[in-house]
Order: sequence, then C-alpha cells, then structure tokens
Amino acid sequence: MKYSKAIIAKALFLSPLPLLLILASLFIILNSEFNLSSLFVVFVGHALVYLAYCIFIVPFSVLISILLDRYHALNLLSITLFSLLMAAIFFSIIGWGHTGALPDLTEWWKGFNDLPTLFMALFPGLCYWFFLIKLQARKMAKGKIN
Repeated sequence: MKYSKAIIAKALFLSPLPLLLILASLFIILNSEFNLSSLFVVFVGHALVYLAYCIFIVPFSVLISILLDRYHALNLLSITLFSLLMAAIFFSIIGWGHTGALPDLTEWWKGFNDLPTLFMALFPGLCYWFFLIKLQARKMAKGKIN
C-alpha cells in the first residue's frame, strides 16, 4: 500500500499524542493534583516532551518511513522495530538532558528491561500504524465520494 508524504507526516505527528494524554492523566490522578496550576504544569511539561519528539524524532522518522514506503516495506513489523530504535535514541537524549552525561551506548537494550518502558516505546509505533491505516482509509473514502 502506498502512502502519501502528507499521510505519513500527519500520522507521525499524531502518534505520540494518545500516550502523552494517558501519561498526563495518570500523573494527575495518581498525584491527586487537581488545582489549575498543577494541571498547567503537567500539560506544559508534556507539551515540551511533544516538542522534543517533533524536533528530534519526526524528521528522521519521515525519511525512514518514506524510504520504507518506496520499497513497500512500511508495515507493522518495520514500524515497531524502528519505534524501538527511535525510542532508544529519544531516551538517550532525555537521559543526557537529565544527567548531563551520555549513557553507555554499548548496552542500550537494558533500557527496555521493564515493561512500562517497553510499552512507552511500542505504543506510539502501534498508534502510528493505526493512524496510517485510518488516514489512508479516509483518503480512499474521499476519493470515491468525489
């Protein structure tokens, strides 16, 4: 299935939003912080994470997705594999920002030892696949109607 560049870009920009909304909601509920300033801080923090995703991850992901789509290899397996790769890079950048030192890159897979980290790495990839399918179906439906 061929995807247009616009559909690939839209799906990549939409893919982390469900995870960010889930994490922001869980953070607010588990910390029992319901006043307006706490809500503002939580959503601004998650917006900064989304901004970092858009700056560091999306350009490379668009190029990789267009290349895979050109060779008809943009499927669920390739998306999940590259999702793990991009998550490892993103987690390394976030860790570097927090500690000021680059993590040991020879053992990068140890970042995926716990299930919540693996979920945070794979869920945006699954959302990306879902948004690709839905946006392509919407484009096909509009093409048949017009």
